[in-house]
Amino acid sequence: MRVLFVGGTGNISSACTDEALRRGYEVFHLNRGTHTEKEKPGVGLLRADIRDAAAAKSAVRGLHFDSVVQFLAFRPEHVEADIKIFDGITDQYVLISTCSAYRKPSLTPVITEETPLENPYWEYSRLKIACERVLTGRAGSATCEAGPADDDLCDRRPTDRSQEPSFPYTIVRPSHTYDDGWIPGCFGSAGYGLAWRMLQGLEVVVPGDGQSLWTLTHASDFAVGLVGLLCNPAALGEAFHITSDEHLTWDAVHMIIAEALGVRPKIVHIPSDFIAKVRPERGAGLLGDKAVSVLFDNSKIRRFVPGFAPRVSFAEGIRRSLAWFDAHPERKTPDPAMNADMDAILERWRGLVGRIS
Repeated sequence: MRVLFVGGTGNISSACTDEALRRGYEVFHLNRGTHTEKEKPGVGLLRADIRDAAAAKSAVRGLHFDSVVQFLAFRPEHVEADIKIFDGITDQYVLISTCSAYRKPSLTPVITEETPLENPYWEYSRLKIACERVLTGRAGSATCEAGPADDDLCDRRPTDRSQEPSFPYTIVRPSHTYDDGWIPGCFGSAGYGLAWRMLQGLEVVVPGDGQSLWTLTHASDFAVGLVGLLCNPAALGEAFHITSDEHLTWDAVHMIIAEALGVRPKIVHIPSDFIAKVRPERGAGLLGDKAVSVLFDNSKIRRFVPGFAPRVSFAEGIRRSLAWFDAHPERKTPDPAMNADMDAILERWRGLVGRIS
């Protein structure tokens, strides 16, 4: 089987490449070649910027792929361009979307693939919904609960599947997924920033009372689910989320990280609404995703991929990440943006509490 990953060297796609190679697939990467140090032996390299349609078409000319996985589509026009590039040369186009597309606030804590797509807080999620709609052909309506400005992004399911586009697609929605080199938190994950702050004895902001439930998925577990859907005709026209079955409070997430570091975290609980007022760009990701308790029902991915069984607990995943940083000590650096935001939020919060008391 021949598969193409658009990207291939990122947090999720690197693990998916490993899994596909392990299964004996012929794997290609289509990217600009800016992270050659992350490329893996045995992968065919196609050099082009996916945003340059002519260059991408030239790079794949003469090739046919059983599956194409698009990790880098963030706007509907990206998917529209992909259809023109890959139509006729693949049997399956897999769009990597996001679990943050599900309705916020949720009407139930248990999320299935039938949960409506609607996120009035976070533009990233609304754009991912729009990406999905390019494939599914779903239309918006004037009664969308997300508000008039977002009518075209609301989820309305067709009553006749024959109306859907003929382009062979599968939609995959990861939630908070991490791999080596990541210390996941609610203010950033791609780096050592949260660990650095804890080791310095600095306060860390945790939204709400720290008891909302969150799901963190190791990339190697996600990869088993994703690669299991490739080259699978039964997955066409379907959407799946792929997450861990482990649910942790945000307090527990921070305590597990701190325990692995050998420190005691200085957690300060601050309401998400307050965080959003001080740092709106942080608030969007909290109110539209991380501060909302959800439990993902993985029954569907298990039906299609019986071998999907997440094995890496968060405690184990953090140990792996810290071991990776120990092997790359030059990457044990602070996150200036995280520090600036947390310090600003803490200062404003202390001022408010001081006035109240």
